Amino acid sequence: MKILNILKVSIFILPLLIKAQKENMNIILSYPEEQEVYFYEYQPRLKIKATYTSLEEVENKHPEQLVQSVVSAIDQEWVNYNALSGKNNKDIKSKSHFEAVKKMDKNKNYFELHHKLTFMLGDIPTSIIKFFIHMKNSAPQSGAIVMQKVAGRWYTTSHPSFSDLSLIVMRLRSYVLKGIILGDSLDKDIQALAKQIRSDDGTLELHKLEEEFDSWYFPNKNKDKIKLFTDRNAW
Repeated sequence: MKILNILKVSIFILPLLIKAQKENMNIILSYPEEQEVYFYEYQPRLKIKATYTSLEEVENKHPEQLVQSVVSAIDQEWVNYNALSGKNNKDIKSKSHFEAVKKMDKNKNYFELHHKLTFMLGDIPTSIIKFFIHMKNSAPQSGAIVMQKVAGRWYTTSHPSFSDLSLIVMRLRSYVLKGIILGDSLDKDIQALAKQIRSDDGTLELHKLEEEFDSWYFPNKNKDKIKLFTDRNAW
């Protein structure tokens, strides 16, 4: 796993705004305190397989361990253990799903991680990972998983405030997302995009990024921008 950049951030009040520079970054969320944000690109892509055989093996001390626990889960108790909502988790798996996990070929059914954003939401470490699910006899399926660390352990979580950011993290190519955050890309198209979604003082405004991203798909598809910036293998 390669750390591409580590940036200082300040967190203040919604909506989310990002001010990116080479030495620091301000992310405006909801709390007035200094934090850090990390961008990781997995080089080579990190394969996560269902190598846990029981819940007793699970620690979830790191986001990648949580992904490994998610793909390894063989009963609903295990699924609930991974979720921040616990027993109130709405992700109810069928018995047939768990039987399939038990029988599957672990070398042909796995998660492949591409990149990760990690930041603090107040005092809660938060990560969003872009991945592809590889399944035997089917094309890889893209996804993004949101995780938060509470009381020393990482959990899967979902919240409406993360939906747009998760979709952007999932669909954008790694070098495009990096170029947007740092504003240091040599690619003219990425430079233009980064400038378009920034204010006059250089602040990267998430709502502008979301609006620009949405405009590629609605009301009509902008095939040129979709081709330029998004991963053609992501849904």
